[in-house]
Amino acid sequence: MIAGYETTSIALASCTHILATKSDIQDKLRAEVDEQEWNEDNQVNYDIVMNMNHMDLFVKEVLRMHPISTTIMTRECNTSTNVCGHQIEKGSIIQPDVFTVHYDANLWEPEDPNAFYPERHLTKRHPAAFMLFGIGPRNCVGMRFALIVLKMCLAQLVREFIILPGDQIEQGFKLDETLVIRPNGIYIKLEKR
Repeated sequence: MIAGYETTSIALASCTHILATKSDIQDKLRAEVDEQEWNEDNQVNYDIVMNMNHMDLFVKEVLRMHPISTTIMTRECNTSTNVCGHQIEKGSIIQPDVFTVHYDANLWEPEDPNAFYPERHLTKRHPAAFMLFGIGPRNCVGMRFALIVLKMCLAQLVREFIILPGDQIEQGFKLDETLVIRPNGIYIKLEKR
């Protein structure tokens, strides 16, 4: 649970940075949030955010461009094998290069993989093209929890505030990588709607 909250807060930081620097994306997301039928207590809930298609595309694109960790997917090879002409011996540690995969033009064409374009996730891709939560039987068990918490927080945030760039927004968005990849700071301003 603790790991889920830290990674989700890092993802939220990246989301707010994108929303503050790309007002057109924020406007589109806000329009989707505003068109939802809110319940009697006027709070965001699971059913509301699970029906937000643009929210889902937005979150996937943020996480594609700003993966939270690249080291959590290391695996030990349990039997010697040959993959695409490369011999991998039993006991070798394997770690995919998430950034190379997430920015590979062959996997993410026809749009430039360096451009923020949420609609790219409408196209069916290779199952290993999006590796944020790992793939296969050992993928992240907290994936659904993290995504729902992130989407609920974002929906409430854009519903109540306009997210504006702070004075040092780009200077603060320098990434530090340890076990996770986190920005040094997110300098935004919130303006009540």
